[in-house]
Amino acid sequence: MNKVIKHEFVLSQLSDCKDFSEQFFNWYPEKNCFAFSGEMGVGKTTIIRSLLQHLGIEDFQGSPTFAIVQTYLIPTNENCYHIDAYRLNNKEEAMAIGFDEIMNEDAYFFIEWPEKIKSFLPDNTIWVYIRENESNERLIHIEE
Repeated sequence: MNKVIKHEFVLSQLSDCKDFSEQFFNWYPEKNCFAFSGEMGVGKTTIIRSLLQHLGIEDFQGSPTFAIVQTYLIPTNENCYHIDAYRLNNKEEAMAIGFDEIMNEDAYFFIEWPEKIKSFLPDNTIWVYIRENESNERLIHIEE
C-alpha cells in the first residue's frame, strides 16, 4: 500500500516545537505508532520531546539511544514509548528486547530510526519525515 502525504509543516526554529506539537495532536489525537525518519542531527529527538511534553510528560529522559526503549506513563495512565532503533543491527536483536510484544500494546509509539524495525511496525504507522533546508528550517511531511 502506498503512503500519501497528508500534512506538511515548516518548523522555522528547532528550539520552538510547541506550535508543531499542537498541530500534530490536532491531526492525530488518538494513540498510534509514529515513525520519525531523518538524518542524524535533524531534530528527531527534540521534536519527540516536544510531543511528549504536550502529552504531559515532564520527566523526559533524553534519547533512548543506549536503552533503545524508554517507557513513559502519561497523565491518563497510559503507556507511551519512545524508541530509538539506531543501535539495532538486525531483526533478532529487536526480538531479543521484545519489540514484537511491545508493538502489540495499545499505546503511543514515537520511533526514531524506524527503518531498522520496519517489519515490526503496524500497517497504519504514520511516517513523519524531517529534512533540514539551507535556511536551517525543518521541513516536515507526514505520510499515512
